[in-house]
Amino acid sequence: MGKVHGFWLFAAGVAAVGLGVPSLEAQKPTFRLEREVNACTNPPEDLVHPDKYAVCKDDKWRPVIVNLHDGTTTLMKQPKEYEGMPVTTEVADPASRNAVMMSGAYRSYSRYEVLWTNGASAGVQVTGYAYAKPDTPPRHARCGGEMKVHEKLQQYFCPACNVLVSHHDSLKVTHINQWAVVDLATGKARVTDLPDGWLFKVGNDFTGGVFWFARLEPCAPSCQATQKLTLFSFNTATGAKVTEFQVDVPYREKGPGYRSAVSASGKTIVLVEYDERQDKTRGFLSNPGVSALVVDVAAKSVRRMDALLTTYGFALDEKHDRLFMASNQTAKLVVRKLSTGALIKEWSIPGGMAHLSLSADASKLYLFTKGEFQVVETVKYTTVVKAPVKTLYPGVDKWMTADRVITTSDGLRAITPAMIRAELGPWGVPDPKSGFKVFLLP
Repeated sequence: MGKVHGFWLFAAGVAAVGLGVPSLEAQKPTFRLEREVNACTNPPEDLVHPDKYAVCKDDKWRPVIVNLHDGTTTLMKQPKEYEGMPVTTEVADPASRNAVMMSGAYRSYSRYEVLWTNGASAGVQVTGYAYAKPDTPPRHARCGGEMKVHEKLQQYFCPACNVLVSHHDSLKVTHINQWAVVDLATGKARVTDLPDGWLFKVGNDFTGGVFWFARLEPCAPSCQATQKLTLFSFNTATGAKVTEFQVDVPYREKGPGYRSAVSASGKTIVLVEYDERQDKTRGFLSNPGVSALVVDVAAKSVRRMDALLTTYGFALDEKHDRLFMASNQTAKLVVRKLSTGALIKEWSIPGGMAHLSLSADASKLYLFTKGEFQVVETVKYTTVVKAPVKTLYPGVDKWMTADRVITTSDGLRAITPAMIRAELGPWGVPDPKSGFKVFLLP
């Protein structure tokens, strides 16, 4: 089963309503609430371990590692407080800071994100900026005047406009990335450099012990039909680079937005573009239209197939050569051969698609739309369970927290925020005062 895609469930509601049994005593619940975790206020956002650990944040934004099997928690410090962790360069005053920026020695770190853990260590992506004086005097974007360095402030200003110019608009700015492995017992971090540039997360390959990032390579103004996408993998426990290669992807003038997944074997990566309706018949992307890109890691190659507008849910079944995709706007679900893109099956589903997920053996497909939850058996593609959201969460007719739901790689658990009714309508929204819930799946 592929990474990504989780959902909200409630134990008794599915048994009584979804399966139509006469009483709760007549049958055990199909889904069972395993535990509620109240050690944090911000629910997990990434799958950081295949089946045992999740990471959320408390009200001070400190990471909390939660053991999903027994509910025990480990409260981490703010990541920047660990010994050896990259931190923003300290300077005495603004003029001194500006001088250090000009020298190229200044670093500013703004984000520390836990993306992997084994319970004893945690892998943290650290991102920020490096600054340096440009090779030639810059010109002001507004008036075109050549900038000068203010002797006292050590900051660029434009004499023609008579204004100080921000560092981002005058200095050479590089987006920097690092991977820090924190030993939770010693409180020390080992840091390695990741490639510069704007990286986006692809996901963990737990089988291979690596995390995948990707970077679109600039090609403007000479971009044609395609541009290069560089994929990188790094050992999560050491930060050492494992793999780097490039594939061609459709060029999008405004840049594509990808949803991504890594297969359980680590052999396949899927990137699904985001597009939405321009009118009743088409989206904005063309030549080609909205795409799903299937990357063969061993062959370092990519094949394109048609995706759907607003593909908010997709799931990989590598064993049976299938890719499931479902649309939020068009209320369609398609199944394609993962190896070729050939269409296997297509059918209509309730509107407001949010997530898809597969059981561990890929015999069941779980669909989550904003108003209804379904279970589909994947041999004949027959819907075997339907449960309206309002039967699962009293007072909530629809839910809107799809991006915060995770299923574990083994297909046994779903992690979801605690939900409450929104003030302006019968929608479910995350409860800011609660943590999250863990459900056992059938």
